[in-house]
Amino acid sequence: MTEVMIDLETLSTSSMAAILTIGAIKFTRDKSIPTLDKCDSFYRRIDLYSCKTIGLECSDQTIKWWNNQSSEAKYEALENPDRILIKKALIEFSEWFGNTKIIWSHGDDFDCVILGNAFSQCGLTVPWKFWNTRDTRTLYDIGNIKMSDLPQDNAHHALHDCHRQIIGIHKSLENLKNIYVNK
Repeated sequence: MTEVMIDLETLSTSSMAAILTIGAIKFTRDKSIPTLDKCDSFYRRIDLYSCKTIGLECSDQTIKWWNNQSSEAKYEALENPDRILIKKALIEFSEWFGNTKIIWSHGDDFDCVILGNAFSQCGLTVPWKFWNTRDTRTLYDIGNIKMSDLPQDNAHHALHDCHRQIIGIHKSLENLKNIYVNK
């Protein structure tokens, strides 16, 4: 697999947001998408206190937003006690990321930025180069894909969101191929 999709669940929308969960999946954009259980994936629930101790932030507005989400999403992001320290999660993520070059997220100013800031706050090196980040929102726009075109199950679960976003990449690329082939 040559690329990684990441998704975070956080307690703020700032670039210094406290991270609740990290989800990531390795994929190749020109190959079919396996079911989630067959993907090379990374998933960690993060200890909130460990985020606060390195200066990551929580916002009341985001906490209120979480209170309006499904009980399953809230449990997974906020209540499930199976959590590890942020620094340990980032070290494990770097090891899993390995020699991968390209990293994708849903937006150019959220997941990669927040995760990169967490690496910096922990005194760790970000495992990707800034010029290797990619943005699904831009690709969806030019590929004429709407979020409603994608599976809607398990929303706000970082690993399921990654899988959905990879499906969106494939659909976008297929639409673009059809546009140029049919010209």
